[in-house]
Amino acid sequence: MWQNGVKTVIDSPAKDAQAAMGCGKWPLAAVASFIALIHVAWWFVGDTIVVNGNLFDGDSYARLVRVERLVETGGWFDSSLPRANAPFGGSLHWTRPFDVMLIALAMPLEPLLGFKQALFWSGAMISPLLHVLVAMATLWASLPLLGRAGAAIAGALTAAQFGILGYATVGHADHHMLFALLAVGAFGFTVRALLAAENGGRPAFWAGVVLAAGFWVGTEAQVTIALCVLAAGLAWVAGVPESPRTNQRLALGLALGVALALFAERGPAGYLDVQYDRLSIVHLTSVVLLLAFWSGVAAFAGRGEDRPGSPGARLGVRLGAGVLGAAAVVGVTWVLFPEVLVGPIDQYDPELRAIHATVPEFAPIADVPHFLILLGTVVFAAPWAAWRLREAWPHPKFWAWFLFAAALAVYMAFAVSWVRWSLYAGLVLSVFLADLMVAADAAIDRRFVLPRRLLVKIAAMLILAAGPLVAGVAGVRGGTSASATAPEDTVSVAGDPRPCPLQAMSRQLNAPPWDARPRTILASANFGAELLYRTPHKVLGTFHHPNTPGILDSVRILGGAEESATLALIRKRKIDLILICLHSGRAGYIKGRDDEGILYRRLEDGNLPGWLREIEVPGNLGRAFRLFEVAPASGSWNR
Repeated sequence: MWQNGVKTVIDSPAKDAQAAMGCGKWPLAAVASFIALIHVAWWFVGDTIVVNGNLFDGDSYARLVRVERLVETGGWFDSSLPRANAPFGGSLHWTRPFDVMLIALAMPLEPLLGFKQALFWSGAMISPLLHVLVAMATLWASLPLLGRAGAAIAGALTAAQFGILGYATVGHADHHMLFALLAVGAFGFTVRALLAAENGGRPAFWAGVVLAAGFWVGTEAQVTIALCVLAAGLAWVAGVPESPRTNQRLALGLALGVALALFAERGPAGYLDVQYDRLSIVHLTSVVLLLAFWSGVAAFAGRGEDRPGSPGARLGVRLGAGVLGAAAVVGVTWVLFPEVLVGPIDQYDPELRAIHATVPEFAPIADVPHFLILLGTVVFAAPWAAWRLREAWPHPKFWAWFLFAAALAVYMAFAVSWVRWSLYAGLVLSVFLADLMVAADAAIDRRFVLPRRLLVKIAAMLILAAGPLVAGVAGVRGGTSASATAPEDTVSVAGDPRPCPLQAMSRQLNAPPWDARPRTILASANFGAELLYRTPHKVLGTFHHPNTPGILDSVRILGGAEESATLALIRKRKIDLILICLHSGRAGYIKGRDDEGILYRRLEDGNLPGWLREIEVPGNLGRAFRLFEVAPASGSWNR
C-alpha cells in the first residue's frame, strides 16, 4: 500500500515470504547481467592489473601461494608458509573455504592452462563472480522490505558503491566478497525470521548457519553476527511474540555450524587449540554460551506474562535479563580466554599497529573527497533510515529495518577509521538508497507529468546514486591539481608497467646465478608475498600479522643505523640478497625515519657497508630496483 507517496509496511509476512521465494527469474537475471556487464566493461577499459599478468595486492599472491601449497602437499590442516619469515617459517590465519572455491574454479581451466595459470585466472576472476552473487543475494535479502522493483534496484546499486567495487574488480584473489555474500545471506534470513513471527524458527536457524559459515571464513564476521543477534534479541526485549524461539533457533544454527566448521577446519587433533584470529574453541565456546542463554529464555518464555504488572515492568525485566545474559556470555568467555577482547594485531606486537596503518585498507578515510567517493550516499541513506524506523514502529517490519539501520551505523563507524569496512557499509547503503529511489519515483509520478516527469526522474536518480561520488571525484582531482608536483622518474618494463615492476624483477631473480638455489631476500613486506609466488626464494616479511617477527626484523634491518646490530640481524636471518625499489611509496614505514644513516637511505645513496655489494640490474629495470648481495659470514662472495 502507498501512503503519502511512500510504500507502507502493512503487507503480511506470509505474502512477503511467498514473494521472496517466488520472485521470478527475470529480476535475478537482470541484476546478474548488469553486474557482469559492469565488470566486463571495467576489464576492457579500466583494468591495468590483470591485463599485465598481475594481481591486486600481496594478499592475493599470498592466497595463491597458500593454495598451491595445499595442492602440492595435501596438508589440509597445515597453515604454514615455510618460505616466509625466513629462516624460521611463517603462517597465515586464513581458513579453507575460500581456498576450496579457488581450486574448484581453477579445475575446469587446468587441462588447458596448467594448474598455476589456471589458479591465477581463478584468483583474477573470483571476486567479480562473487559480486554477481552478492548482487543477487542483496535482491533476495531486501525483497520482503522493498518489493520486487526496489530489491532489483538494491542489487544493481551494489555496482555503484566504490566501497564494494574496491574489492570486487578483477585481480582480487581475496575473500572479501565472500564475506559480503555471507553477510547479505545472513541478513536475508534474519529479516525473514523477524517478519515471520510464529514461523520464524526455520529462517532463524538458517541465519545462524550462514553466520557460522562467515565465522569459518574469518573472525571479522563477528560484527555481522553481533548485528543479527542484537536485532533478534531486542525484538524479544520489546515483547515480539515467539521471539525467544526465534533467538534460540538462530543460536542453535550458529552453534551447530561453528562446531562443524571447527571440525572441518582443524580436525580432531586441533579441535581444542586456542587461537583468537582464526576459528577455534574460543569462538565455539562463545556461541555455545549464547545458545545456553537463549535456551533458558525459551524454556521460561511466557511464564509470568499473565501476572499483574505493567508492560513496561515486564519490558524492564527482559531488558535486564538480556544485559545480564550478554555480560555472562562475554564474561565467561573472557575468563576462559583472557585475550579474547584484545585485537589480533595487538596480540602479536603493538608495534605492528603503526606499520599496518601504512596499508590503505587498514587506514582511516583520508579526507572529505574520499569519504564522498566511498560512503557519500550516506547523506541520503541515513535520514531515510531514520524515517523508515519511525514509520515502521510498531509493526514487525520495524525490527527488520532496525537490523539494516544498525548495520549502517556500525559499518559506517568502522569504515571511517578502517577503510576495508566500506565494503559492508556499501551493501547496506544500497538497500536504503533503493528504498528511497522507489519512494522518490512515486512522489515524482504524482507531482509531474510527461515529459518533465522523465527529466526530473533521471536527474533525481542520478543524484541519489552518484551525486556524492561525482563531488568526491571532483574534490580529489581538484586537490591533486592544486598540489601537483613533478612526476617521479618511474619506468615501464614490458609486461609490468607498475612503478615497482616486481613481475619483471622476479624474472631476473629466477635467472642465473640466482636460480641455482633458493635465496633469502630482504625486501619491503609489501613485496614479500609476490616474491613467494613468482620465485622459489625465501623472504622475511609478508604483510600478515602472524608473520610479525619477519616484518619487524625487516624494519629493524632496513631502518637500522647501528651497523653491528644490523649485521647481527642479517646473520641471524641468513639473508642473501637485499632488494629495494626506488619508487616504492608504500615503503614509507621504513623510509620515513628521520635518521639519514639508516641502511635504507644508505642503499638509496650508494653508501654501502663493506659486507654488501651492489648487483647490476639490467636495462630499465635498474631504474626501478637496486639489488645487493650480502657477504657470507666466511667473507667470500661465492654464489
